[in-house]
Amino acid sequence: MEIAKNKKYEIIVFPNQEIGLKAQQILVTRNIDFKHISTLAVVVPEEKYQDICHLLTKEGALISGYYPFLYRDYEEDFFKTAREYKPSGKEEDYLKSITLCYVAPCMADEKKIRLIAYFDRDISELLPYLNAVIKGASYNKNAPTLTYAKERRLVNLYSIKITIAKADDIIDAWKVLDEVKELINRTYKNRDAIKPNYEERVKVTALQIYGWLPKSNCKACGEATCLAFAVKLLHGEQKLENCRPLLSEHKYAENRNIMQEMIEALGL
Repeated sequence: MEIAKNKKYEIIVFPNQEIGLKAQQILVTRNIDFKHISTLAVVVPEEKYQDICHLLTKEGALISGYYPFLYRDYEEDFFKTAREYKPSGKEEDYLKSITLCYVAPCMADEKKIRLIAYFDRDISELLPYLNAVIKGASYNKNAPTLTYAKERRLVNLYSIKITIAKADDIIDAWKVLDEVKELINRTYKNRDAIKPNYEERVKVTALQIYGWLPKSNCKACGEATCLAFAVKLLHGEQKLENCRPLLSEHKYAENRNIMQEMIEALGL
């Protein structure tokens, strides 16, 4: 299938290569038009993606999710990079795989995506070591969770899963997941030389929290500005539910989910 610039498309993402191959074999057998991105994703016409997702699910090919293909400005580079992408991993690795189980567009920015992926093992024992090696991380030993910002992305590490908000696209998501897997494996390999850090540190700033708020300065929370609310929220002097627009307006649903995860991860 050739991409026409006057048409709309969706990218369908699969959890792993085995399922991705199965799904693409089904599409070929049924003579359904699609553009191959890699063994982990395909592009299909927007008007057909729901029927295609239904068919694949019915045939036993699980889908992680889908989001609009909006990347006209670097289309050729996108497909070239996707074709060249190969998931990292070795049989002897501590963490062998991360399975991408949920993908969707960010409601606040349709050109970004959010995702949830699961580890093939519990990494709780390693979180204090990761807390020692990741600069600017926020650790909550009771959850347990580790939260940090990777440029504009917000990354939350849990015992058996990872969530990422505001990834650029699926290629960016794959690369971040690979980097996280390599970091976890490298930390495990060098753990004898790393002093685990059990200190609970809040490294997320008020400005970062402010970035996820509506920024309308509506004063419904009792504060003069959204920035003032962010400062008090960070210090435990405000509650997220007091931000009425964030909790009630649909356009802030994605930001609300991110903030709830962040607050839980930070133990605030």
